[in-house]
Amino acid sequence: MLSLRWKSVLGLVPVAAALLTFSINTCETTIVAAEDVKEPAKAEVDTDFEVPDGTADEIFEFIDKLKEKQPRFASQKERIDYAIKVQRAFITAGDKVLKQDVMEKVAVKAVQMKMSALTLLAMNSIGDSAKEAMEAAVKHRADERAAVVKAIDPYWSPIRVANVGDASEPDRKKLAEEFLAAVSETKFSPQAMRDATQLGDVLANKGHSEEAGALYDSLVKLSKESENPKFQENATRFEGIARRVRLPGKFMNLEGKVLGGGELDWDSYRGKVVLVDFWATWCGPCIGELPNVKENYKKYHEKGFDVVGISLDRSRAPLDKFIEAQELPWAQMYDETIQANKGWNHPMAQFYGINSIPAAILVDKEGKVITLQARGEELTKQLEKLLGKVE
Repeated sequence: MLSLRWKSVLGLVPVAAALLTFSINTCETTIVAAEDVKEPAKAEVDTDFEVPDGTADEIFEFIDKLKEKQPRFASQKERIDYAIKVQRAFITAGDKVLKQDVMEKVAVKAVQMKMSALTLLAMNSIGDSAKEAMEAAVKHRADERAAVVKAIDPYWSPIRVANVGDASEPDRKKLAEEFLAAVSETKFSPQAMRDATQLGDVLANKGHSEEAGALYDSLVKLSKESENPKFQENATRFEGIARRVRLPGKFMNLEGKVLGGGELDWDSYRGKVVLVDFWATWCGPCIGELPNVKENYKKYHEKGFDVVGISLDRSRAPLDKFIEAQELPWAQMYDETIQANKGWNHPMAQFYGINSIPAAILVDKEGKVITLQARGEELTKQLEKLLGKVE
């Protein structure tokens, strides 16, 4: 699944959007205490997602009540399933309102609700939602009501990004040129930067590594040419991202200190398939992925699978406590000797432009990167391919 960083125009669906972001996306600000994840909470998911027929006011009232619910979940999968169902309810509700003869402002509200949910699903590669979102956007952009057409604007770029994986190479390059031109013309406006970086991420996730790298190279160039020192500082970060998205098929280098002292002996891992896991104890999605990593480690370690964790924790104490409680057997890179080496400033995180976690990179026996998306079922699938299936 894609790494979701699309957080604009989600005001209409704050609870459900947060759920889907937490569940699927990479973690930037979500904080989950380690002691809170030892035992799963008892599930309390008993929600009616069937949008009733009725007036627009009655439909919006149903949606408002749905948004207010904050159920507890027994698993990450349950959380994701719930979030998707909520988004689907928003889409259905929007369609039911739009079929009615309503005032323009009501139609705008319905379109925003529908397109916000569709875009969120599309950016997370849920089913055929990318294609569905594009079809809906094209339809509503042809509406006779100017306000309805304008309401599509915030969603148009993210939807095109979500569909770029199936586009032709000329169309992908044309979109990249358009977004880069917007970055230059708007002098690094937040929207233009968001569009460009999301495009780079999707290109990389869809296997267009060189195109993604070229896009970030252009952002490096634009950043260095900027007269604003703040934007000039972005050049180093973009250089790291360009380096990371080009990793598939190439050697990955790791160096730095590990917990317990000493330097990581990266060469000693040759001959093994290694998961390089950028994570932190405060990252909800990281904790949610941990059972999958532990299960695969248990199944494949004797066949040549290992893990190198790179902790972005800023404090040693919660890291030590978590590792002990979870009995994590693999090496953890963490350098507490210099304050600047902690958190997102970890040298390896900066070198590879890590700006969201978990960032799960799988390296083969020769030290070459197989995938930048070694999470969930993808990790198991790759291990089966590289090391053979384990009953």
